[in-house]
Amino acid sequence: MTGLQNPDCDFNDMRNAKLHVGVGKNLVENKMADAHFFIEMMERGGKIVTITPEYSPPATKADYWMPCRPGLGDLAIFLAVTKLLMDRNLYDAPFVKQFTDFPLILRADTLKRLDPKDVFAGYTPSLDPNGPSYKIQGITKEQYAKLQDYVVYDANTKSLKALNRDDVGANLDKKGIDPDLEYKGTVKTLDGKTVEVLTLWQAYRQHLADYDVATAAEISGSPANLIEQLAIDLATIKPAAIHVGEGINHWFHATMHNRAVHLPLMLTGNIGKPGAGVYSWAGNYKAALFQGTPATGPGFKGWIAEDPFEMNLDDTAKGKDIHAHAYTKDEEPAYWDHGDQALIVETPKFGRKNFTGKSHMPSPTKVLWTTNVNIINNAKWLYGILFNTLPRMDMIMTQDIEMTLSCEYSDFILPANSWLEMEQVEVTASCQNPFLQIWRGGVKPMFDTKDDISIMAGVAKALAELTGDKRFSDYWKFALEGRTEVYMQRLLDSSGTTNGYSVDDIMDGKYGEPGSALLMFQTYPRIPYWEQVHSNMPFHTDTGRMNSYCDIPEAIDYGENFIVHREGPEATPYLPNVIVSSNPLIRPNDYGIPENDMDPERRTVRNIRKPWAEVKKTKNPLWEAGYNFYFLTPKSRHTVHSSWAVTDWMNLWSNNFADPYRADKRMASVGDQQLHMNPTDAAKLGLVDGDYVWVDANPADRPYIGWKADDPHYKVARLMLRVKFNPAYPPGVVMTKHGGFGATEKTVLAHETRADGRATSADTGYQSNFRYGSQQSVTKDWAMPMHQTDTLFHKAKVAQAFLFGGEADNHGINTVPKETLVKITKAESGGLNGEGAWAPGTTGMTPGNESALMKKYISGGLTTVKKA
Repeated sequence: MTGLQNPDCDFNDMRNAKLHVGVGKNLVENKMADAHFFIEMMERGGKIVTITPEYSPPATKADYWMPCRPGLGDLAIFLAVTKLLMDRNLYDAPFVKQFTDFPLILRADTLKRLDPKDVFAGYTPSLDPNGPSYKIQGITKEQYAKLQDYVVYDANTKSLKALNRDDVGANLDKKGIDPDLEYKGTVKTLDGKTVEVLTLWQAYRQHLADYDVATAAEISGSPANLIEQLAIDLATIKPAAIHVGEGINHWFHATMHNRAVHLPLMLTGNIGKPGAGVYSWAGNYKAALFQGTPATGPGFKGWIAEDPFEMNLDDTAKGKDIHAHAYTKDEEPAYWDHGDQALIVETPKFGRKNFTGKSHMPSPTKVLWTTNVNIINNAKWLYGILFNTLPRMDMIMTQDIEMTLSCEYSDFILPANSWLEMEQVEVTASCQNPFLQIWRGGVKPMFDTKDDISIMAGVAKALAELTGDKRFSDYWKFALEGRTEVYMQRLLDSSGTTNGYSVDDIMDGKYGEPGSALLMFQTYPRIPYWEQVHSNMPFHTDTGRMNSYCDIPEAIDYGENFIVHREGPEATPYLPNVIVSSNPLIRPNDYGIPENDMDPERRTVRNIRKPWAEVKKTKNPLWEAGYNFYFLTPKSRHTVHSSWAVTDWMNLWSNNFADPYRADKRMASVGDQQLHMNPTDAAKLGLVDGDYVWVDANPADRPYIGWKADDPHYKVARLMLRVKFNPAYPPGVVMTKHGGFGATEKTVLAHETRADGRATSADTGYQSNFRYGSQQSVTKDWAMPMHQTDTLFHKAKVAQAFLFGGEADNHGINTVPKETLVKITKAESGGLNGEGAWAPGTTGMTPGNESALMKKYISGGLTTVKKA
């Protein structure tokens, strides 16, 4: 849409919004430190809309809650809203013409945007070498040569006119061009063809015919009147912001959804202004805050990738003097989750076909060395990693401050200091607030631990001694000397947001609290795209505009040139991965893969287009086989991903079965990992509150490829959870919080042989949250084809520059744990030691088990007001 990795505003900008739309985002529980800005917006009279499948904590704060079907059915809501805005002329025409690609002309034959070179004899690309694309954003001549200029139909002269990516905002007006959004006609190309053409605006009018309100209500499961109300609110209340998060980004077609939520704000001009915009809050994009610029130097890249063959050992050197050169190729860990393999599929039409671009291609993992990340535990398809991938690796090293599952499987565990114990200075920043933070712990390390950088520098020193090559230790010279502030100063010098700051001044409190300073953005609060809207700067896309349309070859092949609703490759009752459309300008390639092919990898790449009237008659064979529960895994209120998930007090807070005395020895620890379930579903399965259940996913590849019922590994990997009634979740939807420490061979052995039943490894002391399995038992690493292209043009992550294709954590595959259907069967009764029912569930005081007295209390019937 915008060519940028992931723009997020400062949280304090939330108070400026008049309309806040939260989509799958739980600010109340998962952003507790910053949620007061959300509350302040309410206090200022703002309106809140919440879109979630369950009656979520944010829904309790909303002016209206829009329930929806899981699996991103709510994408159809935003397409219907866009259609209403267009049909009723409730859009900001000047903004649409100046800053979006809607005015650009599309060729109906090739599905590519019309190139001026196709219709104007002797045309030469017109991008000014002194314009912002070259001078500020860093496009190169070689990159521009791979792109094109564009064509609009000028309403003033009634003729075609050429535009380049700098012709945005007031720059378009200076050319005297008024693009006609409604143009449709034919043109004669220089090669003699007569070609049907139309603006992307007209193309979207045609495309959105499939998404009237009634149809969108059927697809999404959201009430039609609320869809219409949302359109009216977005058209009439400004500024408006839409906040999405992991509730969305953990589904296979999340990128399509993120594109869809931009559309209404593109039409209403709610971009680049205080209180407005689209924000995802998923992932931690700290590196981009330390942007390298031509004026300041390499920024973050200089910090992590100083050229080892051109080291600067001068402790007074400026950051701009550091020569950065990456000799490594970054790689998304999701390929490692995917069995250390690219997405290569046998297709009927093309045989063995590779869907992983060269710029993304992984290599076999031989050594894994991680710092402050529980990467094995949190890997989707965990037990495929443990039993199929790890045996092919040579060495695993983990730096951490607690005994995680990753440590459990490591050859070397390197214990690190906590933040309070840091002996050298460390730095961080955040994508949700404007503060640069530098600190040194001050508390003497309690154990034999070291700073992370000291551990890595120590290994380098040992390598220098073993090899006799001093360059290993020279590369970490100032860390070995206890002077990491030298490296930190270089980072500050060379980053556009921190240039001019000194470490000493910040630590001395020159700019506020000691150790803190504001990152230097153009606005406060930080407003993404301020420069585009207020300074006529191009967006970081090929067109220089916000793109509703994608015409790279892969997008056309996969049927994703338009923003369209697709069912997931697994989590759907309908035909998996189907494109819901009758638009003739969507012409996907199905690669000859038939509709009844249920191979998980082939479903991933199969592209079949059908209108909703046909889609709703289709069936997912997996759903029909009894795997008909959506399995949601949101963040926990009490942990950061998996950090401290097994700490006793965290465990006690995080579930309804907490018991510090562990009267029932079946519990893995002082609590049980619970499965939230609608009581109606539980009753149909013969379950009562507190029962233990088996949770199984597609047996074709889970819990791992090659499992057998008599395999000892299968007993470790099969997921057991404990049912907790929760009427907030709709029928057909279950939930467990993610991040729990998974079961291992050692914890299962301990659980079954220890007198107290604790799932604690005998030799390492590793504690599992689960008796058996993990939430990752039922997840799979789905590799999205559109995330693996070599042709997508976008901004580089940490520099004022562009690139085509892959860059880790920018344009690359993501893991999508919610793309899962599960079957649930009873394992054990929940009563003490497996006898009868769980006692608290029989008191009449718990959700789904309310007695007549409790129901009367909830309805307010226990209190009578005699005189108001």
